[in-house]
Amino acid sequence: MKGSAVLVATAATLVFANPQQAIATPLKGVDSATVSQSASNVVDIDFADGIKGRITFLEDGIFRYNVDPKGEFSEYATPRSKSHTAKIQAQPDTSDTYSKPSATVADKGDTIEITGGKATVILDKATGKMSIKSGDRGVVSESAPLDLDKKGTVQTLAKEKSENFFGGGTQNGRFLHTNQTIAISNTNNWTDGGVASPNPFYWTSDGYGVLRNTFAEGSYDFGSTDSSTVTTLHSENEFDAYYFVATNEGASNVATEMLQDYYKVTGNPVLLPEYGFYLGHLNAYNRDGWSTTSGQKKVGDQGQQVLE
Repeated sequence: MKGSAVLVATAATLVFANPQQAIATPLKGVDSATVSQSASNVVDIDFADGIKGRITFLEDGIFRYNVDPKGEFSEYATPRSKSHTAKIQAQPDTSDTYSKPSATVADKGDTIEITGGKATVILDKATGKMSIKSGDRGVVSESAPLDLDKKGTVQTLAKEKSENFFGGGTQNGRFLHTNQTIAISNTNNWTDGGVASPNPFYWTSDGYGVLRNTFAEGSYDFGSTDSSTVTTLHSENEFDAYYFVATNEGASNVATEMLQDYYKVTGNPVLLPEYGFYLGHLNAYNRDGWSTTSGQKKVGDQGQQVLE
């Protein structure tokens, strides 16, 4: 399933309550790309119709891709409430935490190739479609131009037959999302199929990961609608994502590299003290729980009685 008509239908079905809100405006081509005069690891992009884009190389295999119709390129994602202070990144892109490989831009006729370290971003001049290479190996490519609208942004990627997908935060009862659609929104449901702690990050066995830098609700279709297509969307009028490109192949190597790169941007997870490693949410995740207490406090089969 390709094209704007399909993207509009998908967006309307997965996220938006009012189908009239999902009128997509796809990119229509690329006019130019130049290395920024203020930072050698940043490339400014001019898409057709005056839409601005930016690629920021942070590490060898980590870069940020941002397409903002307003051309503002906010440092951090807009919180859902003024009282919220959380940030997705552990540090700004300008931090010395990153090595910031210098970028080069090459005009290849029909495409523009933007390289930083071992990662190369290829933009099709006629359509604005983006693809990524790690060295000489193709990693992922858009199968339709990026769609931006006042109510939402949709990215459509080609899906390989053997490719598997992981992530999305706490997707209760699921860790493999191939040929499934997952919600990147808090459904406040702790049973099987619910989403309690969503995370706009996913990675694939083919060697790339994506962290959408947004607090807006979204939905990721990993081949549920079309087995050859991945459709990810968030209800905002900007595309802002960190890409992690594996330099190695093999599922275990890719998994390790994706998590290490993810933590490079978001910070390392908290290491709990030894006494913190115990069976949490006993009634939710351990339905056949144990108890050393007899009588009324004993946990029954299928967790029908709660351990007090």
